[in-house]
Amino acid sequence: MTKSNAVPEERLAYYHEVRPQIRDGDLFLFRGRFLVSKLFEKLTHSYYSHAAIVAWWDGRLMILQAEGVGIQAIPLSVAVAEYPGRADWYRLRRDSFPDPDRSLKTVLAEAKADLGLSYGYADLARALWGYLKKLKLRDPVSPKGLYCSEYVEKCFDSGGMSLTGRPDITTFPQHIAESPRVEYVCSIRHDPSKPDPRRDDDVPG
Repeated sequence: MTKSNAVPEERLAYYHEVRPQIRDGDLFLFRGRFLVSKLFEKLTHSYYSHAAIVAWWDGRLMILQAEGVGIQAIPLSVAVAEYPGRADWYRLRRDSFPDPDRSLKTVLAEAKADLGLSYGYADLARALWGYLKKLKLRDPVSPKGLYCSEYVEKCFDSGGMSLTGRPDITTFPQHIAESPRVEYVCSIRHDPSKPDPRRDDDVPG
């Protein structure tokens, strides 16, 4: 994988402006300022270092993601407000799939079923090693842990909606961003120095 020539030009928007337009199955891709994020981006020649799935739960907009503590669901507003870096909304191109509404039910069911699994440090190490050595890798049959973009691709693949056509374990955030089945919409304007909005479901601008 080479560094993308199609890095999206940043289009800033406030969370409250776009929140009503975000739908189940949309994605958020993150470019962090953490040292580990920068290292990941450098090793993989990726623009992004993290990927997550969006889902509406009882009127609250959530993201399902594989983070260092494991696979979890947290309010999107909290994730964006606390994240030290760029948070980009990618819309799922539903017209790329024959029956997206039915398929997304399976995608989100898989995403919820995987909650509580460990973070896939071993899978990430295998993926990086395979990438550097140009090895072909197979997905584990019953993974005990998943890393972020592996989790995203696994969930979509389970619903017959593969975003990249790659094995889950070899899918990096940049592959998802470059998929013709998603499109960049905007970046959320936020100020991480302000308190996170756990009750208001908003992001401080």
